[in-house]
Amino acid sequence: MKALNGLVISGREVLPLVEGGKGISVSNGESSGAWAACHGVGTFSGVNADSYDELGAPIPQDYHGRTRRERHEELIRYAIAGGIQQARVAYERSGGCGPIHMNVLWEMAAAERILNGVLEGARGLVNGVTCGAGMPYRIAEICARYGVHYYPIVSSTRAFRALWKRAYHKFRDWLGSVRKRS
Repeated sequence: MKALNGLVISGREVLPLVEGGKGISVSNGESSGAWAACHGVGTFSGVNADSYDELGAPIPQDYHGRTRRERHEELIRYAIAGGIQQARVAYERSGGCGPIHMNVLWEMAAAERILNGVLEGARGLVNGVTCGAGMPYRIAEICARYGVHYYPIVSSTRAFRALWKRAYHKFRDWLGSVRKRS
């Protein structure tokens, strides 16, 4: 078996192994932290991530708002709280060994607010943001503001060219890599 050579991702030398960031609590703080502890890149899903109580039980996401707008605001609060908690769990589980990334879907409702909220609340714990689903023009600006690398997933070279011309060239130092959606 041939040994793997390290490479730098999100400012850290790691093995070229990246956990996915699958939603519905498949990739959470526990799994991404374990991945990072083994010197890979751990990626938790930032799409409506779970929060836990003091005993470790998931907090149900019950909605009490009377209007659609009120329930939407509750969803955003749950998403931010869950993302922050998953980042903390991942960081603690990793022992600070490897980079922790967050995966977001740009086309999900309130993606910018949720991303800002999680990066603010988990400042220094998240090293990178992977983002697909749409044309995430503002991800570069948001990530640069928090000193976090960004990793867009694009559908084509043409889409990346548009993103580069409109926004990414201004924040090139924080662009970690680009992945073409298959």
